[in-house]
Amino acid sequence: MCSDLGANVYNDKPYFTHPVDGNSVFVFLDVPHMLKLIRNAMGKHILYDSDEQPIMFQYLHKLVKLQEEGYFHLANKLNRKHVEWWKHKMSVKIAAQIFSISSATALQQLLTDGHPDFTGCAATVKFCRMVNDVFDVLNSRSLYSNGFKKPLMPQTAEVIFALFAEATQYFSTLKVDVRCRKTERIIRKLVIESQFKVGFCGFILDMSNLKNMYEQFVINGHLKYILSYKLSQDHLEILFSCFRIMGGYNNNPNAIQFAASYKKLLHHNEVKSSAAANCIPLDSTSILTVASGKKVKDLITECNEEDEETDDHQINVNDIPLKCINNTLNHAVLYVSGFIEIRILNRIKCCECVRLLDECLEAESDFIPRKSFGFLRFPRIDTCKITSVVEKLFSIYLNNGEIKHKKAYQKNICDTMQNLDMTALFKNFDNHVKDVDIIKNHKYELIKLIIDCYLRTKMSYFKKGTTLRHQGLSVRHTLNKTILFKGQ
Repeated sequence: MCSDLGANVYNDKPYFTHPVDGNSVFVFLDVPHMLKLIRNAMGKHILYDSDEQPIMFQYLHKLVKLQEEGYFHLANKLNRKHVEWWKHKMSVKIAAQIFSISSATALQQLLTDGHPDFTGCAATVKFCRMVNDVFDVLNSRSLYSNGFKKPLMPQTAEVIFALFAEATQYFSTLKVDVRCRKTERIIRKLVIESQFKVGFCGFILDMSNLKNMYEQFVINGHLKYILSYKLSQDHLEILFSCFRIMGGYNNNPNAIQFAASYKKLLHHNEVKSSAAANCIPLDSTSILTVASGKKVKDLITECNEEDEETDDHQINVNDIPLKCINNTLNHAVLYVSGFIEIRILNRIKCCECVRLLDECLEAESDFIPRKSFGFLRFPRIDTCKITSVVEKLFSIYLNNGEIKHKKAYQKNICDTMQNLDMTALFKNFDNHVKDVDIIKNHKYELIKLIIDCYLRTKMSYFKKGTTLRHQGLSVRHTLNKTILFKGQ
């Protein structure tokens, strides 16, 4: 279609002339679709950069496996859904999270630590960062975003155009091994000249046209900035989604079903009350609601109850050779500890406790600076000591099969308190403790709050991972065409 209109998306003319006013009409290939095509190419084949370094999806698979086996994550969203991407090939969110800066940071940290499974992942890290940055520029949607998510305007044009030049050169030199049809031999050729070129050429085309739009509209004063998200097909996809909802999530309706869905959609929007209407709802009455008949137990109130199944011996983490707190897991513990401190500071009402906690020495970490954009918190050393003991006990319960017991949460808290040297933690709180009521020991309350918050976060992650493992295979995507396109 673009060729019929006069444009050539694979050469130097990615636009065509308007037949009436003579202005240039720029052709943009949908950025989310291009991202999914790049993900498909990386997932099926090994790519090579200009230095012949491999770019492999296998490293992301190893990262997910490492996180699942250790029940931790290095501040990224990757899970089994991202590894089995072909089951969610239409999900833009899954594709974007694969190339996210968080995934690249996790791989970079493992490479820096010298993990044997991630020795040659430097090219994969660079590829993920490049795709992520270009996608952010081509998908900017807010004037107040940060980094490459900012709109294209005079203040950001120089940095963005430098990225465009680097990315265009980078994508143009990527190579892939393909089979020659004539000789049946495997040859290595440029990606933009192979059958996988659409996604990469689409990114190059969109970057070129976005620069041309900036020169035509922003420099000439017609626009102050360009939000590239407005050029995507998401708005049309949202409209189609509304039609699918009204038709029972049928993505292949006939003419009668489409007309009925359209009428229902119009009727649905018509009867919706406006804030300025003559008749507006005066209360929030709920209709046809069913309350839960099962009483939900509060685990906190059961902490002091006697546990009849408690073992006679006590766990001492210092007497057990633990392999759980390795260097990789330590990064995750430090990262979550900083998150825990932020939550605790928002809950503490004592100004003196807040000041004393901020005065404590910070723990050293080379992972947090890589991950932070200026908003992450370095945890205190004493906080890390507490969370490390909780992590060790959690691993002990997990290895012994006790983590799913009824009172595992309460036992973990009690064992953690018994394995901590209270006098050595937060020594700067000692004078403050004397100024308050002896019953309300702020130092002990802070320690218990750290244990509770960290353990709840860990248990939540464990439950999500367990649920994901026991979920059955989704057949909707597999049988989609078989059911909805039957007889066509």
